[in-house]
Amino acid sequence: MDPDRSPADAVPDFPPPLPPAAFAVGEEIRRAIAAGTRLRPRGAGTWWTDPGGGADARALRLAGLTHVTDLAPADLVVTVGAGCPLDALDRALRERGVWLALDPPGHRARTVGGVLSVGAGGPLAARYGAPRDQVLGMTVVAGNGTPVRMGGRVVKNVAGFDLAKVVVGGYGAFGAIVEAHLRLRAVPAADVSVAWTGSLRDVAAAARRVLAAGSEPAALEVLGPSVAGDLLAADAWALAIRQLGGRASVEEELAVVSGAVGASLRRHGVDGTAGFWLRWREIAGAWPVVLRVGADPSLWPDAIALAEEHIGPAAGVSATASRGTVRLGFPAVGAGALGSLREAAALHGWPVTLERADAALREAAGVWGALDPGVRRLAERLRGVFDPNRVFAVPLLA
Repeated sequence: MDPDRSPADAVPDFPPPLPPAAFAVGEEIRRAIAAGTRLRPRGAGTWWTDPGGGADARALRLAGLTHVTDLAPADLVVTVGAGCPLDALDRALRERGVWLALDPPGHRARTVGGVLSVGAGGPLAARYGAPRDQVLGMTVVAGNGTPVRMGGRVVKNVAGFDLAKVVVGGYGAFGAIVEAHLRLRAVPAADVSVAWTGSLRDVAAAARRVLAAGSEPAALEVLGPSVAGDLLAADAWALAIRQLGGRASVEEELAVVSGAVGASLRRHGVDGTAGFWLRWREIAGAWPVVLRVGADPSLWPDAIALAEEHIGPAAGVSATASRGTVRLGFPAVGAGALGSLREAAALHGWPVTLERADAALREAAGVWGALDPGVRRLAERLRGVFDPNRVFAVPLLA
């Protein structure tokens, strides 16, 4: 890598031109700076139904950036505008025999940019990773109106510090995403799900046995009783497994999983795998407040207990056991209780992200909350670089 080049320049030779939208968004940002107005990056508005940002902030609307270009099924890559709805993208991809491993909670019309901004995936993260793992590169418009190309359009072409990893999950605090290059996969021949129900203790033990058996399901999700009740009509905790791949390999993997789970749990068939997981997205997307705890994979039950100790009983719980990611839904959460939970979780090294909430709670508690002093300094320095004018009205830190 040329030492005179910045990490943002770490792109393939002869890169394609920047999308016209980048310049239009940049001009809008510069007008806001000149007028002393702050901006709220805004997609479809299905996730942040209460946009916040204060009376001096207006929406930077990105939902019109719906283009799907450079779809190359053979290369397993697509370039897509930040405002493209996930359901529309999914239809376009499957017509070409490929798909995108993004299944976040919420309405299927959530935009690509909005999902990447929040940085939260769904059960498929068990095998395929979080949203940042689906991103090869992006075009972002920084807080001074300058388009910045991050990463590239092919696998393993990023040298140095991958800036896209900072923007994904940054809630728009580091810039407005206008376009993304995404990693695709071939549509599998088989897609099968099975679930088991029982006590939390038995479900947790079964999940550990599945992982110890060497199985790597596409989804390995533990569902709290309210979620299991909606999905399986069962008043118990549930372990839901999804397997994707060739028909023979899926059958073999399910046999391994079934043997590892054993007879201590009640087995449930799942009719319509895709519908089952779409329903999961609707359920988790209906919780007014969503907290996401990044626990150790072996300690996710402790993270659930800790959250309910400080906040109270959750309206819904869903945990990706192999990653230790715990998502909890509540009808309401006080800023003080959330702060107390974050302090307790920090003792274990567990971040607590305010994945969804109304504007008042986001402003009071911060989306990321109170970080370790060193991490906080780094976050503030990066924000100073990407948004020197603080034009983006995003309450990232408490």
